[in-house]
Parts: sequence; structure tokens; C-alpha cells
Amino acid sequence: MFEFKGDIENITKQQFKLVSEVLEKHDYKGNHVLVQAVGKAGDNYGSYVKRFIVEFDNGKEFKMIAKIAPTIKMLREQRPIRDFFLTEILIYNELLPKMRELEKNFGVPEEERFKYLVCYGTLSDSLNEIILLDDLETQNFIMFNKMQPLSDEAVKIVLKNIAKFHSLSYVLKRNDPLTYDKFAAGLVNTLMNQENMTQMEMFFVEVLNGIKAIFDKEMYTNAISEILEHFRKTGLKILTADKGSKYCVVQHGDLWTNNVMFRMQGDRPVECTLIDYQLAKESLPVSDIHNLVFNCTDYDTRSKHYYQWIDFYHLELDRYLNYFGLKVNFIYPRDKLDADLKRYGKVCFGLSLIMINFLLRQTQEAPDLASLENMDLSELSQNFKVENLTAQTFEAIKKRVEGHIESCFEYGYLSDVRGNFN
Repeated sequence: MFEFKGDIENITKQQFKLVSEVLEKHDYKGNHVLVQAVGKAGDNYGSYVKRFIVEFDNGKEFKMIAKIAPTIKMLREQRPIRDFFLTEILIYNELLPKMRELEKNFGVPEEERFKYLVCYGTLSDSLNEIILLDDLETQNFIMFNKMQPLSDEAVKIVLKNIAKFHSLSYVLKRNDPLTYDKFAAGLVNTLMNQENMTQMEMFFVEVLNGIKAIFDKEMYTNAISEILEHFRKTGLKILTADKGSKYCVVQHGDLWTNNVMFRMQGDRPVECTLIDYQLAKESLPVSDIHNLVFNCTDYDTRSKHYYQWIDFYHLELDRYLNYFGLKVNFIYPRDKLDADLKRYGKVCFGLSLIMINFLLRQTQEAPDLASLENMDLSELSQNFKVENLTAQTFEAIKKRVEGHIESCFEYGYLSDVRGNFN
């Protein structure tokens, strides 16, 4: 029997049992297991994240990350916690191994294959959901500061990984359509859950109105009004408008800085691994691209590199498809990519404004899971009012939103009215 010490709250007996079984498989003969909380307030909203650490007799350490589902009844009723975990369990237990099998069967060089975390075990029983994963910090991977925009170099590394992930969906769809359809059907689009979609849309509108209120310039308030009108007319329904399209893939669904880990050589990122597939769903590839660009970059970097990034993604998609005898022009043509970027630009931009309100908060300004336990969505929107922030965070959010609006004018995602305000 192992003795667990440290941050052992919110872990059930069944979850401790699974952790113990994994440690036994790794031939750990000791007794003590250290448990540490991972992340700060504002880092994890859908799970408790903990690190399990043991030390072998030879001095070597084994570390493992656990994502643990909250069990608080009110929290689970108001947020699709179980769906989050069932989605990610499906990804790690079934989809990613199937993709690896395809890569091996087609002779993709090992160094070129899509990288993902080793999954040591999962539980899907209600109130005991848990996912045990490799701890990448032991392999010189780090998570960048969410407050800092990604560099051009880092963005291209992520785009290369996204292109591989999307390519493998197309390959699976071509080679085993029944299996692909099974995976796609098993992924729950939590944003489009009919039970809470109306409430979610109201929450988004309230947060957007709060962001609109921080601006004096009519050019910016008009832009946010355009987004609000778009939400009122279409809601989030456009996100499922292409469901079943031949261009759809399984997308990551939640790309922001905290969901990517980079391996470093010196002070340079050289590769990355995507983490947190809880919002994975079937949709067009552009949503992942929009999430990365809007959630993780600033105006200065985008203005220099945006079109290069789109070129790079499409070239990488083609390069990886070539391993499987496929050509991008027949799978996802460039003109289709460009059209989808524009068609989805407005709604993805609106969602990014809401994300900015979450992402750029200092630790002391961000609620943690404990404080969210008894909040419904209306209370949550009050908690995220911009006027409650420090002056530093207020200005950071305002500057980032202004840059996003300028970019959307330039890319044609919003009506460009800049000439009216010169």
C-alpha cells in the first residue's frame, strides 16, 4: 500500500487505486508518493491537475500528471465536466493510437510522426474520471507564459503539429471511414449542447458587452457591435454548419498557450506537443488556426507573419499528406481554406475576445475551480467583468482587443470602417 502525501484533496479511492496500479507496473517498490498541485488560478477550469512523484532506490524519479474531474454536484450540473473527460479519454485511448498505427503502416519516419503524451491509464466511471499522462517537464518541455504572445518561430512549430493532426483525420477518413465516423460521433461539441447553448450564448453576449464598454473610440465599439449582432443572428450555430463535410477533421478545439508545451534548446523552441483535448470535436480545420492566431499572438507579430502562417500551414498539410499518397489540392484546396478562414473569422474572433478576458488576468484576478463551484453562468459573467480588474490587466486586455480588431479589418473578417474615422 502506498502512502500519498501532499495535495491529496479531491482524489477518490478508485483514482488512488489506478495511480497505485500504474506505479506497480513501473516496478516502484517504495511506499511514499508525493502529490503536488499543478498550475495557478486561471490555468485549469475543467479539471484538477496534479503531479505524482516517486523516487526509486537508484535515485531516479518517476513523475506523472493526473487530470482529475471535479465531483461537486453543482459544478457538474452547470458544466459538461463528464463530457470533457469522456472526449479526452476517447482521444488518448482510441484516436491517437489509431493515428499512430496509420503512420507506422505508411512508413512515416519516427521523427516525423505526430507527437502526443503517453497515457498511463484512465477511468471513465462517473465521479471517478481521471487521465494519467506523461510529465513532459522531465523531457525539457516547458509551458510558456500565457500573458506573453507567441513568437513567429513558436507559431510555426504549433502550426506544423496542427497540420499533422488534421492530416491524420483526412487519412483515417479515406482509409477507414467507418472508424473515423465512430470517433467523430463520440466527440461531444460541448459548446453546442442544446441543454446549455442558449445560456452560453447569453453569457458570451454579456461578456462582449462588458468588453465593448471599455472603449471610447466608435471604430472599436462598432466592431464589437458587429460581433454582437452576428451572435444574435446566428448564435454559435455556424460552428456546426459544416458538420459531416468532407473537409471536416477532428480538431484540437482549445488552442491557447497553456495547452501547448514546447521542448527547448537553449532559449529556442524546437518542437511542441499539444495537450488537453477536452474540447476536441469534428469541425473544419480553420477553427484551430483561428484559435491559435487570436488566442496566442499579438497585432505586431500577426501584421508581419499572418499570411506566411497560412501559407506554411497549407504547405505542411500537403507535405504530411504526401506520406500517405494524398495531395492537398484534392483534400483541402487552398481556396477552400481561405474561404473558410473568412467565413468563420467573425465568430472565432468573437470567441477570442471572451478568451482574452480569461487569459490575460493575473493569478490573483482569476477564479479557481473552488470559487467556481457555486456559480452559475450569470454569476460567472459578473465575476469576469472587466471593470473589476487592475489597471495593468485592464490596459493589457484593451491593447490586445484593439490589435485583434485591427487584424480583423485587415483580413476582411469585419467591415473595415477605418476610413470613416480618420
